[in-house]
Amino acid sequence: MSIYLITGAAEGLGRSLALALAHDNNQLILLDKNLKGLNHLYDTLVDSDDYQAEPALFPMDLLGANIEHYGQLRTTLENEYGHLDGVFLNAATLPAFTPVEYFDYTQWYEVLHTNLNANFHLIQQTLPLLRAADAGQLVAILDGNLKDNPAYYGAYGVAKAGLEQLMKTVALENQKSPVRFYSAKLGAFQSNTRSRQFPSENPETIPTSQTIAAELLKALQDDSTTDFLQKL
Repeated sequence: MSIYLITGAAEGLGRSLALALAHDNNQLILLDKNLKGLNHLYDTLVDSDDYQAEPALFPMDLLGANIEHYGQLRTTLENEYGHLDGVFLNAATLPAFTPVEYFDYTQWYEVLHTNLNANFHLIQQTLPLLRAADAGQLVAILDGNLKDNPAYYGAYGVAKAGLEQLMKTVALENQKSPVRFYSAKLGAFQSNTRSRQFPSENPETIPTSQTIAAELLKALQDDSTTDFLQKL
């Protein structure tokens, strides 16, 4: 049994990762601000014979969290589990497409805080727990669409680029540790967020989040670099 922390676990890719990992009797710590969604995922896992492990829920709003909240997360994880085998930095917020010239400054700060600053705090707090495992994995979920289409993504695109650089920095600083670092630049897949951003798109033309989760976990299991997963 391995122990995984997944942020943004209540829906979309985070939920699909949780469901896939639960099949292997892994211990899951599911973090999200959406308590209703977390509870629904919890019920799905514990009420089904297909899943064996009971997940732990950690409701947390990354936008409103302060350093004490992150410290509480680390203390809880240390006391309950002692280590982490994997952390998926998946939580993110994507506002409406807007030119930088007209981007609301308050929303700019909020998106940068949720999508970048919060991940800085999560990395700081979970690195010691990942080092305590035999071969911990830190995985940052990035957006493969930004390279060729950066316009109008605003603070979301800037934060994802910053997270990519942050992961490169942390990986180089921890070359001698047993922790493995990955950036997953994922393409488009079905989600509520995707539907809001692209209402005219036929969702049947892109993969489901379940398919993406399965492909990502397979690549991580193989410890390999693919067209969407980069080992740092």
